[in-house]
Amino acid sequence: MTEQIRSPRFLVLTILIVCAALTRALPLLIPHIWNFTAVGALAIFSGAQFSDKRLAFIMPLAAMALSDLFIGNGFSMVVYLAFTAMVLCGFLIRSKVNVANVALSSIAGALVFYLITNFALLYPVTQYPHNMQGVIASYIAALPFLNNMVVGNLIFGAILFGSFYFLAKRYPVLINR
Repeated sequence: MTEQIRSPRFLVLTILIVCAALTRALPLLIPHIWNFTAVGALAIFSGAQFSDKRLAFIMPLAAMALSDLFIGNGFSMVVYLAFTAMVLCGFLIRSKVNVANVALSSIAGALVFYLITNFALLYPVTQYPHNMQGVIASYIAALPFLNNMVVGNLIFGAILFGSFYFLAKRYPVLINR
């Protein structure tokens, strides 16, 4: 793994992930649309681009943890679990990264995140009752956040995957062998 960490590919992937993670700090800098960040797209991107599966999980989760510290969000195991599921969406397109698959994994990743994080029964304390009506109410209330995450994943996914594609075309050393 240390040889892989020293590679130009790892450096470029890391820079792209750090830039994407910085979008979580947008509320501190400018007005911001909730759930419209690059974090979901970077989880999918990591899953698709890192050949070492450990790094595919470590990089986006570390970016989340660092940004949580920076912006003062509390740690939520459910949210981290949902981002882990989004990395798995990236695994599904590893050998076939193209526009259609990036778009599909962006939408699927947002849906998986939405389904996991808004299942009201997962939280010991919630504003929703711990029954089917509470789960439905939680899902309905979260629909605007789902929409924002889908759009964010699609836009930032296009930026991440597109940037890396064009960089790899220009610098073939970045292509995973």
